[in-house]
Amino acid sequence: MISLGCAKNLVDAEIMLGSVLQHGMEITSRADDADVLVINTCSFIDSAKEESIEAILEAHQRRGWNKNPQQKLIVSGCMSQRFSRELRESLPEVDAFIGLDQVKELGAIVEKLLSKEARDKDVDLDFVSARPGYIPDYDTPRFRLTPAHSAYVKIAEGCNHPCSFCVIPQMRGRHRSRSPASVLAEIRGLIAEGVREINLISQDTTYYGMDLWAAKAGPRQPVDSARGPSLSALLREIQEIEGEFWVRLLYTHPAHWSDELIETVSQCDKVARYIDIPLQHIDESMLQRMRRETSREHIKELIAKLRAGIPGVALRTTFIVGFPGESDTDFETLLEFIERIQFERLGIFKYSQEQGSRAARMPNQIPAKAKNARYRAAMSIQQKIAHRLAREKAGRKLKLL
Repeated sequence: MISLGCAKNLVDAEIMLGSVLQHGMEITSRADDADVLVINTCSFIDSAKEESIEAILEAHQRRGWNKNPQQKLIVSGCMSQRFSRELRESLPEVDAFIGLDQVKELGAIVEKLLSKEARDKDVDLDFVSARPGYIPDYDTPRFRLTPAHSAYVKIAEGCNHPCSFCVIPQMRGRHRSRSPASVLAEIRGLIAEGVREINLISQDTTYYGMDLWAAKAGPRQPVDSARGPSLSALLREIQEIEGEFWVRLLYTHPAHWSDELIETVSQCDKVARYIDIPLQHIDESMLQRMRRETSREHIKELIAKLRAGIPGVALRTTFIVGFPGESDTDFETLLEFIERIQFERLGIFKYSQEQGSRAARMPNQIPAKAKNARYRAAMSIQQKIAHRLAREKAGRKLKLL
């Protein structure tokens, strides 16, 4: 299996491999020895789609080079979910496509693909369902692909945010939280196996539990344990699990951070002083065009609260440059913000015009040359910041895994 893309896709890959093992099959790292090759694709941005297509075509070519026409090729992941019909027409080399709801069924699908019936007849091997609804449970078989000391725990699936540059809700559906009991059971099992770093992931980790509330939570609803399950309540329960480990928060959304959540992170010593909080921009007009459901003032206040309320916290974020309509002034506003805040970790994405997104239809698309120049300018500033922050750590003793 080749798994591309984000950590959420990696968890799907682990579940697929767990299903294969459950059906009595073996996993091999040598593609030449495999009866079935699986490409777990990503289609978040254009470069990810290109990488996925290249991986599929390369896998097919290897079959020809190795004179192994009986070897089967399966495509899974976000690209398969979103473009299965188009891919079937453009990539007849692929033997089967599976969607996000079918990750737990890969073992059974492989058996069907290798069966005599599939060889003798023209069997429909498109297993993609239109509206994904699956979420993993604590006892879902998995074959972990991470180092022994670290694991990803997907606490929810899907997303309710309408960001204009993004099509993830179209691919992965609306936000669906696992129950707290399921998440806690999985973490206890991982700690018993020797895992020392638990990375909590979902499309929007801070929205965890809100879809389970009796009263509907709005898109800007702050974390509030008084209304039902929440990330804050989950962290406090994780804190009570015995063992020496830490928990890392990834993919949090600025709209949902609350004083309660900040206080929880500060009080729970098993929660790493590291917050991943993609902001995407800081200019007010850009935030509105991106439909980020937050504001410049809210972001500034939130960062001040995080640094005051969680001493020593490291903030990691991402920004998008070259979004439609981004003026030189808008971009300069972003650069000034990066220089002033001094993020410990920062990534820059060049805007990708995603088919089916609102932003793809917006006027004033930015030329690639300008995007590249803005990317280099922003990263140049951050590299200097990162170098200075790294120098400040010289001579200090830090706790490592």
